[in-house]
Amino acid sequence: MAHVPDSTAEWLEADGLGGFASGTANGVRTRRYHALLLAATTPPTGRMALVNAIEAWLECGGGAEPLTTHRYAPDVLYPDGRRRLEAFEADPWPRWTYRLDDGRAVEHEVLVGAGRPLVALSWSLAPRGRAARSRGGPARLRVRPLLSGRDSHALHHENRAFRFDAETRDGLVVWQPYDDVPAIAALANGSYEQRTAWYRGFLYEEERVRGLDCVEDLASPGEFSWDLTHGEAVLVLAAERGSAFTPLGEDARATLESLRASERRRGPTTWCGAAAARRSWRAIPGSPIGGATPSSRCAACAWRPGDSKRRARSCSSGRAPSRGGCCPTASSSAARRRSSIRWMHRCGTSSRCTKRSRRWRPAAASPLPCGAASRLLRTRSSRATPRGRATASTPPTTACSPRASPESS
Repeated sequence: MAHVPDSTAEWLEADGLGGFASGTANGVRTRRYHALLLAATTPPTGRMALVNAIEAWLECGGGAEPLTTHRYAPDVLYPDGRRRLEAFEADPWPRWTYRLDDGRAVEHEVLVGAGRPLVALSWSLAPRGRAARSRGGPARLRVRPLLSGRDSHALHHENRAFRFDAETRDGLVVWQPYDDVPAIAALANGSYEQRTAWYRGFLYEEERVRGLDCVEDLASPGEFSWDLTHGEAVLVLAAERGSAFTPLGEDARATLESLRASERRRGPTTWCGAAAARRSWRAIPGSPIGGATPSSRCAACAWRPGDSKRRARSCSSGRAPSRGGCCPTASSSAARRRSSIRWMHRCGTSSRCTKRSRRWRPAAASPLPCGAASRLLRTRSSRATPRGRATASTPPTTACSPRASPESS
């Protein structure tokens, strides 16, 4: 359902490899993890922010009309793109509707490919906007990608080592910001012009509230442009990890249609764990509630078994989730609060006692469904067995049983 977005709602689209695209409903990024192309270099870990954001505006008869808004230090919102934002929809994928000064409407979509570090962006005049194009005149869209090539937990600053030069091959525009960073491939059905610039002083409000470093600089190597009165504008961004990017279709438009068809086949949106409490987070239809596997991942935190707790913490809302959340950081938080109780977190087929750092195994052979896997399980230490003595009696009925023998003095 379309609604006017507020300043707190956030969205996330996972690629199934540990990477994702995320942001806010009103378009103003508030966290260092908000990015359009954040890829896992060693799936599902080693996440790097490659394309953090875009700067987009329309050139109409009355001048330039921005479609994006960023927060700059010390606390300035610029440009005024969010003033034109009319509605936001999370299903079947994130979609924004902007109302231009001449009355025409522009729709903007973001789709993330499943199983590939890829994101597709599109802009088009709404049907009623196309009907009024003779009245509004031409509408030329210009988009600047804002790049960093940093670790997902770090921040990026202006430096001389950043490489702006682009390589053109097979209709692709490819940037290699740094030697040890995956190349960024761009496929568009418009024109590209190299116009380098540094955008300085982006401010991330949520990071500032948490007392962390919160100011970043991003690099823009060039500018894409389209005439929206001639059809839909498409920009596909992908990370090249060891091999060249191969489009899903003959061109950018075919790649976008392939992604749309794939998303429709994956069925309706489902929610799990922390995602249920914040409906702006879109869960991964590929791992519905009740059908999780050891390789499944929570869409609300983009975490899956094998990720470290530090990375899981970063992929959630930036704070340890409450009891019942999906991230394993909740278990360690609970263990600190209640030292007399062993709190364990289990997802898939492995879990860990965060108080004693002791390995545990599930009693059941089959993995738990996504909702149940995110629960925090607790068992009180047995008081019947004297310390330092093993017993052959049946252990108490719990969800997990220890691999090791009872602890000895």
